[in-house]
Amino acid sequence: MNGTRVRPIVVGMVAAAGLAAMGCKHHPPHKFGVWPYGGDIQFSHAKPPEGGYYKNWDPYAITLEVTPVEDVNPVRTQHVLIATVKDKNGKPLNNRRVEWIISEGSVGDIVEVDESGWRASRGYKVDNHYAVTHTNNYDHVLDRGNDDPSDDIHIDDGQTWCVITSPIEGDTYITVYAPGIYDWSKHKVFVVKHWYDLKWEFPPPATNPIGTSHNFSTLVAKYSDGSPLSGYIVTYKILDGPPATLEPGGQSEVTVQTDASGMANVTLRQTQPMEGTNNLQIDIWRPENVQCCKPGAHIATGYTSKTWIGPKIAIDKSCTPSALVGDTVTYTINVTNPSQVDATNVVVSDAIPDGIHYVSSTPAGQASGQNVTWSLGTVPASGSASITVQAKATRVGRFENCADVRADHNLSGRDCCDTVVTSPKLAIEKRCPTEVTTCDNIEYVIVVRNTGDGPATNVQVTDTLPAGLTSSSGLTTNVGTLGPGESREIRITAKAASPGKYDNRVVATGAGGLTAEATCSTTVRQPVLTVTKTGPAKRYINRPASYEITVSNTGDFAAQDTVLTDPVPAGNTFVSASDGGTHSGGTVTWRLGTIEPGGSKRVSLTLTPTVLGTVTNTARAVAICAEAQASTQLAVEGIAAILLEVIDVADPIEVGANETYEITVTNQGSAVDTNIVIECTLPPEQDYVSGSGPTNPTAAGKVVRFAPLASLPPKAKATWKVVVKGTAVGDVRFGVKMTSDVITSPVEETESTHIYE
Repeated sequence: MNGTRVRPIVVGMVAAAGLAAMGCKHHPPHKFGVWPYGGDIQFSHAKPPEGGYYKNWDPYAITLEVTPVEDVNPVRTQHVLIATVKDKNGKPLNNRRVEWIISEGSVGDIVEVDESGWRASRGYKVDNHYAVTHTNNYDHVLDRGNDDPSDDIHIDDGQTWCVITSPIEGDTYITVYAPGIYDWSKHKVFVVKHWYDLKWEFPPPATNPIGTSHNFSTLVAKYSDGSPLSGYIVTYKILDGPPATLEPGGQSEVTVQTDASGMANVTLRQTQPMEGTNNLQIDIWRPENVQCCKPGAHIATGYTSKTWIGPKIAIDKSCTPSALVGDTVTYTINVTNPSQVDATNVVVSDAIPDGIHYVSSTPAGQASGQNVTWSLGTVPASGSASITVQAKATRVGRFENCADVRADHNLSGRDCCDTVVTSPKLAIEKRCPTEVTTCDNIEYVIVVRNTGDGPATNVQVTDTLPAGLTSSSGLTTNVGTLGPGESREIRITAKAASPGKYDNRVVATGAGGLTAEATCSTTVRQPVLTVTKTGPAKRYINRPASYEITVSNTGDFAAQDTVLTDPVPAGNTFVSASDGGTHSGGTVTWRLGTIEPGGSKRVSLTLTPTVLGTVTNTARAVAICAEAQASTQLAVEGIAAILLEVIDVADPIEVGANETYEITVTNQGSAVDTNIVIECTLPPEQDYVSGSGPTNPTAAGKVVRFAPLASLPPKAKATWKVVVKGTAVGDVRFGVKMTSDVITSPVEETESTHIYE
């Protein structure tokens, strides 16, 4: 190869001898001598030198196979030879050397060879008649460089290849040699390639209707310029299939020559119309040419086929599966030709059974009694024709209706369908509670049944609620179809706005005038509770107040599970409750049970108000479907209680000394006292000095009067002071008088003081 540097390889006897012992069946036998060299191709010898040359240095390689061994190709084309080296089990081996040698005197040349890999010892072409390759480690695809994947060549693991060509006619003799195979009788395969300036085209497979004929043409021409070749011998042979002959000759095997257009023509005829496939073998021979010393030669063998197909006919009939007496029954007849050939003279006949009356059809048919016939003519390949028949059911029963189809070539078909004619009947039942309260839902259960012997279709149930009832659910139900004996349950929930008796009617309808109805009645009652509560209108703070509560049922239904509750108002404390009333969480509760219509129950409650003001006390009674409440108001008032105290601070005192009197007023009551006035009266032995306190004093002689104190809250105190001077010896009395808006009579207090010399 141009630009290839040759590196000599020296393999010693020791290395060669150890090669078989150390080698692996998937490593090349020449591995030790070139590995790991890469880069440029290294020309190498087929076998190791000296001792190794005479031994079985590759014990795994057993056989060599080459395909094809003999073949014919047009000149100027390329031909791929594939070689496989196998072990004793027939498994391909990779990394095995294969040599390609074109014998002296042959036409043709090596174009290219398998150079797969990167090692230096990979495949190479030494010259146009000699090349070396190695079997592949992996699968490969040889692409011829066009867009047609069908001519790609697949090279498997353990195979290698070589491409040859020839520009002229002649024979190429190739010796394919696997040096690793020790057996001389198996390490060579001899291949011959015949090159002719020819190309040929075999006729493609074809499909024809039965009973017809078909022409086959084989073309033979020059490959170089495409000009037709006449006089070439072409033999056609019928291999199998339905009875047929070839023309000319009328035999199963005929031989013809190509004409001036390069065509060899024969005609295939069926001797008996029949479906099937005739496979044909075609052989092309080059005629002998004595003048130029060209012997006759077999050029190529090809195959083609002729598939005979006939028309087919199929019929499918469908009908109304069920109907009522008097209903319209529809029959649909579909005739199909699933083949690729027209079906001719197609005729359909239908025998209408007794109990079904024929009315009309599309297309129109010829009626004779209960029989109807349609002439459809030709149904094209893969085509169809449809017939629709309208009839009427006249009585109850099961009716089978069959349609037949006939056509040329003894084609026929038949299909049947059944219609069941019945007489359904509807029955309806409605259930409801006899008595409920206005708080209860009224549950209606409706059961509609088909008590007839056929399906009831388009069944609809309508429930019309009377005035005063409302429902959140639909009142019309489309049941659809009910089979014989089949039923459907429907539930409707309603509610009454007021007591009374309610009659509810439901109606069921179905196709064919079917109808049924039912009614049920419910009386709606209502318990009505009233609560009366009595108690005092006024109480002083911290004084007990008793209440009486009466719960009555003025309705027409028992008030069940009646519970009376009375929350203790803020500023009140619980004292007691009658009739098992319990106090918990600030609420007094009585469980009164059931109070019958017109009945009543009475209880009492005692509370103590602890806060001034108006107290609202509410009692509430609750029962199933009833409740009521009542309230009372209590005015809680307080009372003022004024305490007057007078003390002298320095008693006894000397004449001329001062004495101080402290006057304390305490409101021990629960209400505010207002306009409190303090008035002091001095004895003759004392003179007024000064006064102080929450209000200002005014002195007039022996009387000291303080301005009114506007108010004194409960538990509050007010203190005034009066300072006097002793003027004479004596056991004197200091007098204090107190008046207020609450005190109707003055409160008086005196304090004795001893004055000495």
